[in-house]
Amino acid sequence: MLLFIILIVILAIPGVQTRLGKYATSRLNETYHTNINIGAVGLHFNGDVQIKNVYIEDYKQDTLINAKLLETHIVNFRNLYNGRLVFSDITATGLDFYIKTYKGETETNLDVFVAKFDEDHNDNTPSNFLLSSSDVSIYDGRFRFVNENLESPEVMRFNELTINASNFLIHGPNVSSRINTLEFTDSHGLHVDNMSTNFAYTLHDITFANLDLKTAESTLKGDVKFEFEREDLSSFTDKVQVNANITSADLALSDLNYFYDEFGVNQRADFSVLLTGTLNDLNLSALNLTTNRGSRIIGDINFKNLFNRSDNTFYMQGRFNRLSSTYKDLITLLPNLLGQTIPSNFDRFGNFNITGTTELTTSKINADLRINTSLGLIESDLVLTNIDNIDKATYKGNIVVTDFDLGTYLENSNFNKTSLDIDVDGSGFKEENVNTKVNGEIFYMDFNNYSYKDIDVLGNFKSSVYNGNLVSNDPNFKLEFNGIADFSKQTNKVDFVADVKYADLRLLNFVKNDTLSLFKGVVEINAIGTTINDVEGLFAITNANYQNEHDNYVFDDFTLTSVFRDSIRYVSVNSPDIIEGEMNGNFRFRDVGIMFENAIGSIYRNFDPVNVPENQFLDFNFTIYNKIVEVFYPNVKLGKNTFVKGHVQSNDQLFNLMFRSPEIRLFDYFASDISIDVDNNNPLFNTFIEVDSIKTKFYSLSRFNLVNKTINDTLFMRSEFQGGVRDNDVFNLNFYHTINTENNSVFGFKKSDVTFKNSTWLVNESRDTLNKIEISKGFEEINIDKLVMSLDDEEISLSGFLKDSTQKDLKLNFKNVDLAKVSPELDSLELGGILNGKIDVFQQNGQYLPSADVTIDSLSVNAFKLGSFSGNITGNENLTRFYVNSKIKNDIHNSFLAIGYIDAINNETYLDIDLKFDDFNLKPFSPLGKDVISDIRGFVSGNAKVIGNSKKPAIEGDLRLREAGLLIPLLNTNYNFADNSQVILKNQDFVFNDIQITDNVYNTKGVLGGFIRHNNFSEWELGLDLKTDRLLVLNTDDSEDALYYGTGFIGGSATIYGPTEELVISVIGETKTGTIFKIPMSDSESFGDNTFIHFLTPEEKQAKLEGKELAIKDIRGLELDFDLEVNNDAEIEIVMDRDSGSTIKGHGIGGLLIEINTNGKFNIYGDFSVFKGVYNFMYGGLVQKEFNVQPGGTLAWDGDPLGARINLKAIYTTQANPSPLLDNPINQSIPVNVEIELTEKLEQPQISFGFAFPTVNSTVKSELNYRLESKEDRDNQALYLLTTGSFSSGLTGINPYGTLTERLNGIVNGLFSDSDNKLNIGLNYELGENNPDYETDDRFGVTLQTQISDRVMINGNVDVPVGSVSQTVIAGDIEVNFLLNEEGTLTANVFNRENSIQDFGEEIGYTQGVGISYNVDFDTFKELIQKILHGETTKKLEENSEKEAPSSNATEPELIFVKPENSDE
Repeated sequence: MLLFIILIVILAIPGVQTRLGKYATSRLNETYHTNINIGAVGLHFNGDVQIKNVYIEDYKQDTLINAKLLETHIVNFRNLYNGRLVFSDITATGLDFYIKTYKGETETNLDVFVAKFDEDHNDNTPSNFLLSSSDVSIYDGRFRFVNENLESPEVMRFNELTINASNFLIHGPNVSSRINTLEFTDSHGLHVDNMSTNFAYTLHDITFANLDLKTAESTLKGDVKFEFEREDLSSFTDKVQVNANITSADLALSDLNYFYDEFGVNQRADFSVLLTGTLNDLNLSALNLTTNRGSRIIGDINFKNLFNRSDNTFYMQGRFNRLSSTYKDLITLLPNLLGQTIPSNFDRFGNFNITGTTELTTSKINADLRINTSLGLIESDLVLTNIDNIDKATYKGNIVVTDFDLGTYLENSNFNKTSLDIDVDGSGFKEENVNTKVNGEIFYMDFNNYSYKDIDVLGNFKSSVYNGNLVSNDPNFKLEFNGIADFSKQTNKVDFVADVKYADLRLLNFVKNDTLSLFKGVVEINAIGTTINDVEGLFAITNANYQNEHDNYVFDDFTLTSVFRDSIRYVSVNSPDIIEGEMNGNFRFRDVGIMFENAIGSIYRNFDPVNVPENQFLDFNFTIYNKIVEVFYPNVKLGKNTFVKGHVQSNDQLFNLMFRSPEIRLFDYFASDISIDVDNNNPLFNTFIEVDSIKTKFYSLSRFNLVNKTINDTLFMRSEFQGGVRDNDVFNLNFYHTINTENNSVFGFKKSDVTFKNSTWLVNESRDTLNKIEISKGFEEINIDKLVMSLDDEEISLSGFLKDSTQKDLKLNFKNVDLAKVSPELDSLELGGILNGKIDVFQQNGQYLPSADVTIDSLSVNAFKLGSFSGNITGNENLTRFYVNSKIKNDIHNSFLAIGYIDAINNETYLDIDLKFDDFNLKPFSPLGKDVISDIRGFVSGNAKVIGNSKKPAIEGDLRLREAGLLIPLLNTNYNFADNSQVILKNQDFVFNDIQITDNVYNTKGVLGGFIRHNNFSEWELGLDLKTDRLLVLNTDDSEDALYYGTGFIGGSATIYGPTEELVISVIGETKTGTIFKIPMSDSESFGDNTFIHFLTPEEKQAKLEGKELAIKDIRGLELDFDLEVNNDAEIEIVMDRDSGSTIKGHGIGGLLIEINTNGKFNIYGDFSVFKGVYNFMYGGLVQKEFNVQPGGTLAWDGDPLGARINLKAIYTTQANPSPLLDNPINQSIPVNVEIELTEKLEQPQISFGFAFPTVNSTVKSELNYRLESKEDRDNQALYLLTTGSFSSGLTGINPYGTLTERLNGIVNGLFSDSDNKLNIGLNYELGENNPDYETDDRFGVTLQTQISDRVMINGNVDVPVGSVSQTVIAGDIEVNFLLNEEGTLTANVFNRENSIQDFGEEIGYTQGVGISYNVDFDTFKELIQKILHGETTKKLEENSEKEAPSSNATEPELIFVKPENSDE
């Protein structure tokens, strides 16, 4: 023990420690040929050793390891002595470890150093060198790895190195350790807080197992292994194989900025990846990377020559399953690199996702990618070469775009989505060297809300020269475009032709006003120049055609040429359909507008002109044609010979202009004979405007003229014109315009007069300096300096200001103003009264704050006095609430009160006003109903409340009616409302709660319900329902132009719906007792047949001449639809002839839909079947016979009331003697049925007459039918019978000229005839005839027809010639018939007849005679013989007659039976 202590004491001596260190290193150096130096060795009694100033030199005599202090514990001195460095713990302070590969060497200095310990061993025996430590700690260390064979020799350098490792072992060439902690600062500045791993180094690999690396912001975990042969280390990046599995990494990209300073701040990435290969042929497999902004990469990437310093060797191939990001993510990730190279419009791609493969070298890119963006899909298969010289790069490939939102990408709302397939082949990206061919198809492209389809594109752009072709096969846009544009020289040149074969401009959404818009034509441009100011060339349109719904327009060729001659530009336009003319001068197009502005402004002394180059001038003269205006502006029309010409120049601001047009139309506005002359250098006037007439829908002017002249700096104007519907209003205005020192425009009025409604008002009667309006430049502010109009003691004044759109303060004052003189002429509304007070319109911060205090004494509406009106509106201090107090007071009480307030909150106006009505008279408002509703009457009482936003307030209340009612003029039905009827106001509805109505003629009743709706007391709409058991719905009388009339009662329901200007009354019900509906027929028209007279416009005249029809806008009014079930309670009467009085009326059943409106519409649909009726046949005003209408007849309507299909049969029953039609006359009158049948159209029916003889036998029937066989005979005999009561004899025929006399004879004869026809005495006047064959005189005669007994009949007439030389001659016929047997079959007759044929100049001759005739009925010859030989009894005749008697339904009678005297029947 003592010896050990002495030994320790000795070893503690510094000199001993130094000697011992030198001895130990000398031993090693001698044994292994190394150069290891130790400054001192300290040995402690416990075995701890301190080694100071350790220096190990490499084989090049440079530092390999240097340590200020090594502390350890020697486990076994024998092992130490034998070269096995076995230590327990090693602590090194100030350790420097430099690994270096010298120039031209392949091994590092560490490899050489370690190899020296193995020189005595062959390759097959393990190395004996051993250095181990259970724990190694290094503090304040430095590590450096240098390879002088590299361009940048320093591979890595770590400072401030702190290591704690366990199980450290160097066994021969192998090194292994568990690195528990490793902290260092990289030479770039990156500080690693800790790295832990299982480290191993052999001659063939370096392994970092279970690697866990942490910095202040990043972590990385995985396994890394480098595999190599020793000789590979000299080509580390090319031969050392990397196998790494990064299982998880959370990397702050700011840590990478130490090595590659391009990443943005606060950017992070999480990733995992498998790394294989060498650093210069590195594979990234199963890469899954996500950034903190959402970008993501999933795929496999191969990098070649990533660390190769030689040129043009880099290569990358990527197979991306997903590469998703956004423009903002990318430029945030690499702001300097990508932010400057990626165009900002890529931001419009939104979130994009890329899949596919790409190859990248320093000179070539091969990309086969599918890019799915928020705008659409892009597929590219492109090869770009020579990208190392981007100006000369070439490219070839294909780009497919599917449903890509081009509009969003271009930020142009006219575009939308597109799909295309384009091949590109070219080079260069700069204008001067680009040479590119484009060939492909645009499947569709949405532009201007139309989808263009099937477009082929072929073009080439080379060195600023473009030569292209485009063909559109779209069904609505067929185009062929060919052209060239040369921008390669200082002067540009364009030359192209666009052949538009078909373009539907309406479907293409270029034209919206026309329902049809088709264009075709050829557009050609051939021009040279640099800007529009020096361009020369031709612009032409040929074979142009435009078609719209108005017409098909064919245009002659349009040409525009621009040339320079002696520095003067000449621009000529030639098109007889569009515009013709020329302008010439020395001018720049961009200065033309300024030249006009300066020229007009030069009339004011204070005007500050805009600077333009000097010596510019322009002369122009153009004729404008209406066709082009009509095409593009169909609502505008210019008259023929419209032209404009003039001159303007820049130096002296000279300007003159002449404009003439016979007419200009714009929508409903029309001006005729417009003449404008402007000359700012004319000593008499500067401007003269004259217009014959100006028509607008609001107000019309005529004989308008205006003249002005500048005096000093003021432009004085005088205008005279007339206005109003009848040009009764007269305006004589004197006003001026100037520019004040603030450069504001000032308009003022001198003394002027205005005659309105026959009253002459004076403007600025006092001739003061007020009465003016000042307008700032840009119209930001307008000041009105008290405009005053006066008439005797009446005065109206206006003052105030308007500032932008947020501030206004206008004050309108009235003093003793007769309301009738100033109120406009309103249809159906005439106001009266004396108006006093003020109206203020105040707006502040966008809020309108009105106030008013007005009174109207003796207020009248439509000449009905309501009383006195007073209204007051006042605001609070902060102008947020205005109180309203208005009333109308009659002689007794306040009939109307309005009390409440108006709030102005947040740029909105809110109302809260209470209304009170007390017997408020409704009669003044009756004219508002016009021809739809009139005689509105009654009184209303109750309360209401107006509340809510002023834009559409709610009106709530309860009103009661007294003595109320109204008239519907179209139906002439006047209804009274029951007293105390309730009307509820709800929101903007008037709700009627089952109001009982009563007509004031028949007191029929109904119940009315529903609503009347309005929108702020405009746009009125009705929704009323009516129910009734029996109510009068028609009560009209006949008139000249009446389409219908009568009295109608219905039971059922009715609805009254629609806006008041298009009101529809629909009735569903059935007719009730008292209904008489009459439809008059008319074969003529008058102005009364229409509700208005329409004067043809010039367009309509032209269309009429061309055989075209122009649609005339329907006039709106009341529409009535009656859906009626007609029953026997109703009588329908059709007036066939108003003049004669012929009518058909009857009862029946049917269903009719009747449509009527106030514009003359009258339609009937349905069928009516007659049960009973009467046809009152009136003919010539002299015949009136009643026909009984037979059941089963029908009337059928298909719209036109007069176009109804009629199928009626009527019978008139009378007694007449058929003897004039028989060869063998009979001695009595028989029943005769005259049948009339009406068919086809009601307006012009086909009339057929027929006869039935109910009691004649078959023989007589046959003879009568034979006599009446032709329609002409039936019609003539029917008219004769209806006229005279008897048949025409046929002895003298029917004189067509004597029809009137025959009718008169029939009427007079009826006065002398008895009721049973036993004695008929008549007076007869017969007109003579004068024709080439014979001549007869007029005759006046007496006729006698009597039946003395049942067996004796006398017929005769005596005539006296009238108007001839033989007026004393008496002529006549007489015939006496005797029945010789009871059956009447055997007759004898005696006659005296005037000869029907006589020679000229002979006296009248007569023929006398007697005869006997026998009449037998038989069917066979046998029956005839039997009757002649044997005869038959009366009984048999009776039986036969009974058998042969016709039924009541027989169409033709078969027997006439003469009853015997002793018959009981």
